[in-house]
Amino acid sequence: MPSPLLLRLRLAALVVGVFLVGANSFILGPILADVAATLKTEPVAVARAISAFGAAAAFSAFFLSGLIDRYAMRPVLAGSAFLLMGGFAGSALSHSWQTLSVFQALAGIATGVLLPAIYSEAVRSAPEGQGTRVFGLVLSGWSIALIVGVPLSALLSDVLDWRLAYGVLALLAGLACMVFAATADRQPPAQSGESHSRRAVIRVRGVISMLATGFLFMTVFYGTYALLGLRMRDMLGISASAASLAVMAYGVGFGLGGALARHVDRIGPAKVFPLFLAGSGLVYLSLALATRSFWLSLLATFLLGIFNHFGLNLTVLLLALRKPEARGTLIGLNTTATYIAVFVGPLLMGALYAGIGFGAVSLSAFALLAVCVALMWRLSKADAAQ
Repeated sequence: MPSPLLLRLRLAALVVGVFLVGANSFILGPILADVAATLKTEPVAVARAISAFGAAAAFSAFFLSGLIDRYAMRPVLAGSAFLLMGGFAGSALSHSWQTLSVFQALAGIATGVLLPAIYSEAVRSAPEGQGTRVFGLVLSGWSIALIVGVPLSALLSDVLDWRLAYGVLALLAGLACMVFAATADRQPPAQSGESHSRRAVIRVRGVISMLATGFLFMTVFYGTYALLGLRMRDMLGISASAASLAVMAYGVGFGLGGALARHVDRIGPAKVFPLFLAGSGLVYLSLALATRSFWLSLLATFLLGIFNHFGLNLTVLLLALRKPEARGTLIGLNTTATYIAVFVGPLLMGALYAGIGFGAVSLSAFALLAVCVALMWRLSKADAAQ
């Protein structure tokens, strides 16, 4: 049994792992022009590296996440963190957009295993009745990435060189790899085989509803997030820096959600999940009006961060509990759905914004989350009847 110090180190490494994935997911946006200038190409070409990362992550999560249920966590966590380090180091050394895309695809392959492995380990290692609290702490890595990681990478790019940002991420990934190699479990799961196949876990009652909820929830987030800054600048005539404060407000709210997560464990995650989904839907609905005022925009994105923390937290937690011995495969399927949503969300909401306006985006987000509420309310009733 690891010592309390090693357990704390492992928990810290799990948070750092989520931070690394979050930072890499958002890092290229603010520095796109700088990277393009260095690589002597157009920003559109560099943006293909983002697509390569997302596509590789979705592919990896679908086909490789089953490794989490078959092998010990030590090689899975340490190996995927090592691969991620290679993706970051290669990105820092890239001299063309094609090379950058290749190494971002490598980072995506690592992410498709590392992220569900981290989520699975957080759920598995949480003490009885503290799943939401422990998982909320691990999810704080996303908040740290939004509040600290992305602005810091932009600062490094402005003052020194964007390559340094990827160098720092590679260093942190290397440290996480060493901690996982020293502290993660060496024993493989007791069960394996057919019970962990994708076909088998999808047939588990409630899994399809949970995966559909996760997909719709993330489609709404990524689709609206992609347009929020543009909407604020169009309506308020503010600079990119001022609009980026909405992202920081979201990150602060997301972090606060983690601090409040322990109260959900006392009430019951399944009972409150539909309520958090409904609250999130109402905040999205309010964005059409809130974005007419700078301070209301910040308030709305702050509240959105709180609700979205619980949306992500409870989606993964409750999905993993549908079949605990196959949680890696389940969370991997949810990760696949998430990265498909990264593609679908901006495409769908962008078309609505261009054709009708942001009001249609806000209303569509509310409607899709209403579907999620209905799915989870029906599932909770069915579970209660069992």
